[in-house]
Amino acid sequence: MARKGRKLTKLAIGLITVLLAGGYGAVGYAYYQERATQDGAHTRIAELQSEKTSLEREIEETEAQIVEKDAQIENLRNTNEQLPYSKDEYYRLCKQLEDKVLAGESPHKIAYLTFDDGPYTETTGQYLDVLEQYDVRATFFQLGKTSEKYDGLYRRAYENGNTIANHTYSHQIKNGIYRGVDYFIADVVRNREFIENKLGYTTNILRFPGGTATAGSLYEGITQQLRELGYGWVDWNAATGDGVVMLSPAEYRDNVLNDTKDRNVLVVLMHDYNRNTLVALPEIIEGLRAQGYVLLPLFYESAMVNK
Repeated sequence: MARKGRKLTKLAIGLITVLLAGGYGAVGYAYYQERATQDGAHTRIAELQSEKTSLEREIEETEAQIVEKDAQIENLRNTNEQLPYSKDEYYRLCKQLEDKVLAGESPHKIAYLTFDDGPYTETTGQYLDVLEQYDVRATFFQLGKTSEKYDGLYRRAYENGNTIANHTYSHQIKNGIYRGVDYFIADVVRNREFIENKLGYTTNILRFPGGTATAGSLYEGITQQLRELGYGWVDWNAATGDGVVMLSPAEYRDNVLNDTKDRNVLVVLMHDYNRNTLVALPEIIEGLRAQGYVLLPLFYESAMVNK
């Protein structure tokens, strides 16, 4: 009996030990799980706090950008309002210089670079790039092109300080604008209104498509009505020839630089669709300056503009 009791006691002790070990294991596992949960929560809190900080920084940066953009918009509005007055003052100074040049009272000469028939999506922007690079203002005799893809080019040419002038709406020489005075004037007025709607600017200088000689017997009747509309008109006394024949850039350059005849005032005819003229343009600018020419945009009061 005593032996049997001791055996039972050992069994009981073993069972108790197993139960206690299992209990401690369960408690340990539960503790580990709780600790892991807490650690995960702390990590997530840290992540959320970092995200919050990043969002706050982004909001601050966005608000700063909004303030900056608002200031830029306001500056552009002010510039657009001041632009007509700035141009008037600029043209007044151009007139003073031209008067002195024509009177032989200045060591300088003047060259008016002019570009017909644009704008062109493929090339006009590149012409404007060159003019900007050399700090040159020119004159663009533009047509009426309704596609929205041209809008930025009209605007850029104008806002860069170039003179925007009228070259009729259609430029339809054959069986078009030269059928009669009324046909021609209607096309001029249509383009004037078109450019007004694009730029808020009223053109007052015209170039006849093909030049005034193309008008033939209509010339007197057309010019009489142009005067009534407040228009002056201008031809040219130097040209690349790019509207007549396809030549190399060097030949276009030489056509201008070798034909100045040391005239005090030049009006140079070019077309902003011609890629070879585009290539030649930097050397034309440099060459004219080397000959003593100041490069200016045309203006209504210029002596080169017929009235």
